[in-house]
Amino acid sequence: MQVASGRPFDELLDPARRGDGPALAELWRRHAPAVARFVRGAGAEDPDAVVSDVFLGAFGGLARFHGDEGGFRALLFTIARRRLADEARRRARRVPTTDWQATDRLTAPSVETELFGTSTDTPEVLELVRGLPPDQRDVVLLRLVADLPIATVAAILGKRPGAVKSLQRRALDALRRQLTTTSGSPA
Repeated sequence: MQVASGRPFDELLDPARRGDGPALAELWRRHAPAVARFVRGAGAEDPDAVVSDVFLGAFGGLARFHGDEGGFRALLFTIARRRLADEARRRARRVPTTDWQATDRLTAPSVETELFGTSTDTPEVLELVRGLPPDQRDVVLLRLVADLPIATVAAILGKRPGAVKSLQRRALDALRRQLTTTSGSPA
């Protein structure tokens, strides 16, 4: 997990509960980038709107929140998953449209390089991740993009840690196969 700069979380929580703008802004600065990467990776149509909605929900419930910064991160990603599910239900009720913009797809040299590098939110990587089954996609995004520990991911997904590890292994194997297929090189 990344070490946050600035004031300790415990010093931010009480002022944030009272609606202190600088404290809320600091919580946003610390956590919004990871939440944004997660919702982009999950294929949100309007990631910025989802991120804003996640923080509105989290900030609105701060009075009831009790925990540390890790618990707050878990709360944010739990809200994000729910907002993404809501968006998916709305999207399913709409008539599908086609985007006619052509995009060039770059191939990655390996799963490890793309997923563990500094650019896990590149369009190419996120496109590959979106092709995974939902459980595997969520594990990859929560583990590698949101940088959450296995125990936290397990709690968010309502699964055992062993199941999260298994889903992560299967997802990485699938991504490796996809990358091998698109690059034309042997595994």
